[in-house]
Amino acid sequence: MRISFDMDDTLVPRGRDSAEAVLLNGDRLRKGALPLLRELAQEHELWIYTTSYRNPWYLRFSFWLKGVRIRKVVNEAEHQRMIRKYGFDVQPSKYPKHYGIDLHVDDSRGVLEEGRQFGFRVIQIDLDDDGWVDKVRTAIHLA
Repeated sequence: MRISFDMDDTLVPRGRDSAEAVLLNGDRLRKGALPLLRELAQEHELWIYTTSYRNPWYLRFSFWLKGVRIRKVVNEAEHQRMIRKYGFDVQPSKYPKHYGIDLHVDDSRGVLEEGRQFGFRVIQIDLDDDGWVDKVRTAIHLA
């Protein structure tokens, strides 16, 4: 299964103390993120799909140093290049369907709605959801 994760407020909770692991760029990963990603990487293909302009190579390398293989990073620049090809009347902020992503994990309720509208599967997790890891595992096993 191809699974993508959002960065800001999903894997990297801005404004919250979460020093479980720190990436090269200083991003502090949410509690439970690193063990979950390591576990999932054993059986699934992991991607990052972010609206930030973080450098894809640098992100992949940062996760690799933490023992997690990220197959591809779709940042905002890549997303905009792809979205122009479709000519949407209303442009989605993310469109995992284009990349063959089976499940996208995001904090945004807007992305959840876009999933319904544009036909891609999203699990939405809240920033203050301490049970988020189990919620992701359950969604993967139900797929």
